[in-house]
Order: sequence, then C-alpha cells, then structure tokens
Amino acid sequence: MNNLVTRALFGAIYVAVMVASIVCNNPIVFACVFSVVLALGLREFYTLSSRIKGVKPQIPLSIVGGLAAFLSCMSSVNVGLWAFLPIWLILLITELFRKEEQPMHNISFEFGGLMYVALPFCCMSQIMQLGNYYLLAFYIFVWVSDTGAYCVGKLFGKHKMSERISPKKTWEGIGGGLTFALIAGALAAHLITEGNNPLNLGTALWMVYAVVSFVIGTLGDLVESLFKRYLGIKDSGVFLPGHGGVLDRFDSALLGAPAALALLEAIKLCTEAA
Repeated sequence: MNNLVTRALFGAIYVAVMVASIVCNNPIVFACVFSVVLALGLREFYTLSSRIKGVKPQIPLSIVGGLAAFLSCMSSVNVGLWAFLPIWLILLITELFRKEEQPMHNISFEFGGLMYVALPFCCMSQIMQLGNYYLLAFYIFVWVSDTGAYCVGKLFGKHKMSERISPKKTWEGIGGGLTFALIAGALAAHLITEGNNPLNLGTALWMVYAVVSFVIGTLGDLVESLFKRYLGIKDSGVFLPGHGGVLDRFDSALLGAPAALALLEAIKLCTEAA
C-alpha cells in the first residue's frame, strides 16, 4: 500500500509539473523544466552504457552537447536540428586525444545518446513552437493510451505481443490502447479551441495524431525494454520513487516525439500548399 501511495503521489507531481510547464507557454519555464529532465536522461543513458565492457563515453561533454542542441532549437535563431553537427564534430575530435582502447564504441554510444535522448527533446521543442497544445495533446495521448493498454491487457490479455522483450504486453492491451487513443483524439478535437489549434486540425487528423503517438510510443516502450533486458536491470534509474528513471518515464515519448513532429510538419506543409 505504501508503495502504491508513493507511486501515485510522485506520479501526480510529475504530471502536474509537465502539464504546467507546457500550458503556461513560457519558453523560459519550458526550457528549465525540460533541460533538467534531458540532462538527467542523458546521464542515465551514458551511466548505463558505461556498464558495458570497453565503453567509456565522454559523459559531461555529451550532456553539455545535448543541452546545447536542445536550447539552440528553442532560441530565436532556431537553427533546429543542425545544432547537432558541431556537437558531433567536437565529440569526434576530442576522442582523438583520449587514447581509449575502444574509441569506436565510445563514439557510437555518445552519438547514440544524442540521437535517442537529446534529439527527441529537440523535437518536443519544435512541436512546442508549432503550438503548445500540440505538445500537451501528445503527452495526454501517450498517457491515456498507455493507461488503457495496461488496464485492458490486465483484464483481458492472453496473446503476448513480444514475450522475449516485454512479457506483460499483449495484443488485447494494444487494442485497448488504440481504442483509448482514438477516444482521446476525438475529445481533443472538441476540447482544444481554435485559438490553440493554429494548424486547424480536424477531428480525423486529431485522431490520426493520437494513433501515431500511441503506436510509435509503444515501440519506444519496447525499445527501452530491450535495452534494459540486455543490461539485466529492472529500472533505468531513480528519477521518481516508484516509477524508475527518466528513460522509464519518457520511453514512449523518445520515439513518439519525432514521429509526432514529422506528422505535424507534413500537415503544415500541406496546409500551406493548399
């Protein structure tokens, strides 16, 4: 019972902070909250990578590089994802002088952390610039559909989806999550006002947005489970008591955010071309 209360309490705090940082639509608040989460997520990734024999990533430099890319994506200059190019060059050059036994392993994991953790946060900042309620909807779609998948899978799940990677996931749960995503998308179309919907998404597009967020987010969950199974760990860290680490909490968002941004940008291009 105590663990359940702890999980519920810190889960509520987590959701409240995330929602508030997005809804207030203040770039400074958003940057501060998401920078902290990004730094912790990168630290988790590189710390876990260091457990693998021969891997010694440049942790401080890689974290600074990921934060620099994220903040540059939010700046008035808005260099976007081009911010990663100088960071990759710096990491490659500094590796020349480290004299480590496995430089290719180090570089692979340094780049991997930037691609797996920092890049999705940059995508979130880009979604925020398209409209803060699009980012809020993205998280709500992920949370609601994940909850629906868990509940339906717990009650009716019989057919395993990927027992090798995530034994508890079932196809019945996926169906439940998909149903909840469609409902959440339909509700978003009616609840999000025109002023908070600059791309003028209709009901159908809101539902597509919700489904894409759920489907790609579920794959993100499986990817993180694959990493943890390979490392032989239960949680990626201790970001929230009862919830695990940052990578545990944001696993769906890490793969879902780039897909969500791609969909919104495609809709924007089509709208401008029409």
